[in-house]
Amino acid sequence: MRNLIFSAFALSAMLSSNAFAHTAPIKLNFLDEYIIPAELSVDGDKVGGLSSIEFVNGKYLMIADDSKKPRYFQAKISIEGTEVENTKISNISFEKSLPLMGQKSSKRVVDPESLIPAPKQNSIVWTSEGSVKYNKPPAIFMQSLAGDIDQTQTTFTLPSMFNIGKNTGPRHNAVFEGVTLDMSGKGIWVSMEGALKQDGEEATLKHGSMVRISHFDFASKQMQKQFAYYVEPLVDRKGAKPDAFRTTGLVEILQINEHQFLTMERSYTSGLKDGGNNVSIYLIDTQDATDTSNIASLKNQTFKAAKKTLVLDLATITDKLGSKQIDNLEGLTFGPTLANGNRSLLMVADNNFNVHGPQLNQVLLFEVSGM
Repeated sequence: MRNLIFSAFALSAMLSSNAFAHTAPIKLNFLDEYIIPAELSVDGDKVGGLSSIEFVNGKYLMIADDSKKPRYFQAKISIEGTEVENTKISNISFEKSLPLMGQKSSKRVVDPESLIPAPKQNSIVWTSEGSVKYNKPPAIFMQSLAGDIDQTQTTFTLPSMFNIGKNTGPRHNAVFEGVTLDMSGKGIWVSMEGALKQDGEEATLKHGSMVRISHFDFASKQMQKQFAYYVEPLVDRKGAKPDAFRTTGLVEILQINEHQFLTMERSYTSGLKDGGNNVSIYLIDTQDATDTSNIASLKNQTFKAAKKTLVLDLATITDKLGSKQIDNLEGLTFGPTLANGNRSLLMVADNNFNVHGPQLNQVLLFEVSGM
């Protein structure tokens, strides 16, 4: 793993580094791809914008990135195979569309991005990016699976570093993109997609950026600790026009033990025939990372970011996909145990309801080994 130590003087040079000295002990073996029909609806709601996926009690919960009608879906994914080599997704059936906002709370501006169940609390937790450009703040919500949403929904208290400001706070569409349940089941880790303004520049083709991953507990609903995470530079795609729109960020996290997480980064370049998405999965270790919860600006401090190792560059499996492309992947979850005893892992793509052109409701299935 790379051990990333940053200071105000070394930051620019370190952010240009993209060398990995070690191979991650965890390996992902691609098994299957399934495309959910773009025209599919359940309970009168269109299935799309799938920005997260969580496996719980044999079902899958997937949030819809739809600010006009915030909701999530419950689905059943049938995975069949007597041996890993022939394991496939035989069917995905969507069973329910469930609202995220009640009648009273529906007036609030939200941009749903990620959702997890909190089984010990019989609740769900979900994140919203808000709308920074319209001064609508991001939020983390928690609400009971039983009872009225307006009566059970609460919000977490966000520290001032996340307040919207001219030179501080989050950037538009780069806020709370990922969430994972902590190992105790009594709290969550929430990840930023992009850097806070006070922490440095956005990632470019020449350098990456530093984002924060924060822990909140359910008892106080306040931030308890935090660490810094390095996002890689934009992928320099061949054939891209000089004025192409480009963006990159940390789009999902998944805690696997006390100090380690899997992370998903997605780099996007417009105008390319394959959709322009590059997605990579990393293994990170936070054991030696600095607690940045009391550091106002990362630009003015020396700190140690999470150690980081590449697990899989999904560009290496593109030729194995029926679609021959990696779409806008934004969610990942561990699934059921496979025939050989290894765990499965699933990824899901947000097709943006095809408002930017044809995209896929893509689900990818992997075998996880080395855990």
